Formats: sequence, structure tokens, C-alpha cells
Amino acid sequence: MTALAGAGNAPAAPAQPPVEPALAYGVRMREERGFAEGLAAMRALAVICLCLLAGCVESPRIEGFEARGPAAFVYTARTNTVMTANDDGTAERLRREWLADALQAHRMCAAGYVVDTRRFVPHPVQNGGDIVYSGRCL
Repeated sequence: MTALAGAGNAPAAPAQPPVEPALAYGVRMREERGFAEGLAAMRALAVICLCLLAGCVESPRIEGFEARGPAAFVYTARTNTVMTANDDGTAERLRREWLADALQAHRMCAAGYVVDTRRFVPHPVQNGGDIVYSGRCL
């Protein structure tokens, strides 16, 4: 007797993985490689952007102090977009506090001080400039 096809008594053929055409496999590999390279490039760009942003963040307290004899001084405070050059408001109040801190750190003017001149000196390249206070002890 001959077995009928599909009768279920014929041995099953071994299962083989599906065969993909070589071109499609190569294209997929290139797409995966391109994705990985693109992801690495995006990560590098993100790191560069963060570094650039970190460069924008500077301390608002950039200052200088020079004693001119036992009873005179010149104090300089840099301005920027946060610490504007206006002589009213929070920025000026903070600069005056910094000036008092600098005088105390240099052990000057224990009885008080007076600011004789306040002038703005613009930076030639950057935005902003320096506020220069010239004063003397009482």
C-alpha cells in the first residue's frame, strides 16, 4: 500500500530557519549600523551642547579689590545678564554687600566707609563690563 500525501504517517521534514535574501540582510545590517552611528553622533552632540551651556553659567560674583594705602580702596565687580549695571535694584544691593565683605576680608574701614565714585567700564569684546567703586575709610 502506498501512503497518501498528507495522511500524517509520512516523516516530517526538519524545520529550517527562513532564508532571507542576501541583499535584504545587508540592507538591514547597514540600517542598524547607521542607527548606532547616528545615536553615537547624537550623544556626542548632546555632550557638546551641555558643555557649551555650562560655559554660559558663570558665577555672578566676579570681583576685584585693591587697597590704595591704609584708608583708600578700589573695588571692581563684573556685570552680566544676571548682574546688570543699573545702580538700583537687587544687583547693586548685592555689589554693595560684596564690597562690604571685601573690606572686612582685608580688615579695612572698621568704622565705616564712603564710596566717592562709581563708574561703569564697558568690556571691549563681551557684553557688560565692570562697575568700579573708588572709596575711602571714615
